[in-house]
Amino acid sequence: MKLKKFTAPTTREALQKLRAELGEDAIILSTKQTAAGTEVLAASSQDLDMVTEKPAAAAPVSWTKADRAQQLAIQEPDRQPTQAERVAQQVAAQRDVLINRAPVVEQATQQVIPANDMVNEQTAVLDEIKQMRQLLKDQMAMMTWRDALEKNPQRGELWNLLTQSGFSPLFARTVVEKLPSDLSETQMQDWAMNVLKKNLNVVPANKDLVETGGTFALVGPTGVGKTTTTAKMAARCVVKYGADSLGLITTDSYRIGAQDQLRIYGKILGVQVYTAQTHADLQQLRNSMQRKRLILIDTVGMGQRDSRVAEQTKILTDSHVKRVLLLNATSQPETLDDVVRHYKSTGLSGAILSKLDEAIKIGGVLDVVMRHKLTLQYIATGQRVPEDLFPADPRVLVHRAMRSRSSQAFQASSEELKWKMAQVSTTGI
Repeated sequence: MKLKKFTAPTTREALQKLRAELGEDAIILSTKQTAAGTEVLAASSQDLDMVTEKPAAAAPVSWTKADRAQQLAIQEPDRQPTQAERVAQQVAAQRDVLINRAPVVEQATQQVIPANDMVNEQTAVLDEIKQMRQLLKDQMAMMTWRDALEKNPQRGELWNLLTQSGFSPLFARTVVEKLPSDLSETQMQDWAMNVLKKNLNVVPANKDLVETGGTFALVGPTGVGKTTTTAKMAARCVVKYGADSLGLITTDSYRIGAQDQLRIYGKILGVQVYTAQTHADLQQLRNSMQRKRLILIDTVGMGQRDSRVAEQTKILTDSHVKRVLLLNATSQPETLDDVVRHYKSTGLSGAILSKLDEAIKIGGVLDVVMRHKLTLQYIATGQRVPEDLFPADPRVLVHRAMRSRSSQAFQASSEELKWKMAQVSTTGI
């Protein structure tokens, strides 16, 4: 067998020389680093087959090539096998092992495998492949994030700042990816706050519901403050345009005392409160209030997954009533996101943030508002009527969101943050 050496500055160049001369089936016997570069010792597959080929007058057919090699060593104890012969013996031994196992494999494949076992085995293999694939994606995402953080370490700082303020990891990552380089810490925070303010849609103070007028229904889950907010808006309208400019309707006939609460506010304001339980009642009341500047409808609170939400939405839509969604700032961001998705089926005319005085962090509710492109009408900060209702100011909201922090018990360590960032980059959560 002819052995050939190929030397090149790099391993890749040495392999290219090898394949060009010996072909793609060449056998690499050894590689080592020398002063000239990488040295590769190889032989062609044809030469190797000639060495391992059985001679015409060989031992009995039942002998394997490994046995024949052993016999040669016994017959000629004084002769040491060459390197080529040792390689040939190893290759022959491996081939014989495969040949000897072939009948066993063939016999095993001929057995009838139960269908359930085959399905379970395939499922297990697929699960393992998925796990390996996810592991590789996580590792690649981690490497990508590390490279990005090495080029601009402020990305990690801003991501941590946004998530600690209540914004979702996905939202934070979207903002961080556009962060310019070479900014100071103060400039970085100013840049982030400007981005948030530009993406937060609010109604100007001179174009809110009281100023524009119309028919609006306040909708949302139970306990978000719909009745109290209705009273606050009603008081604003009465103070500015008089009691005759306002119409009050309630559809809440489920809660005990719900109508009485709004009637007490109406009595203080000098406005009568009417009840509508069906589409016909609502349409009749609207026709009788055509000259009113503003008509406010206090609806019954329903969980976002209640089947009655769709019925209520249809009644209000058929009556050409605009809907304003109340969002509780103290709720979990995942819950708020679910509320918006169920209540915005036919479109919303805006949103009102309630209970901001009770919320520790408001980044989550602002995240939901920006992601669903809702327009903020007002913010409510307490129970006083009408004092605790203010126009939505993006500067105030963003400043408060960026200044709020969670307690130490809810903060992640640096290593946990790295894994969280990697998870967001692969799953998009």
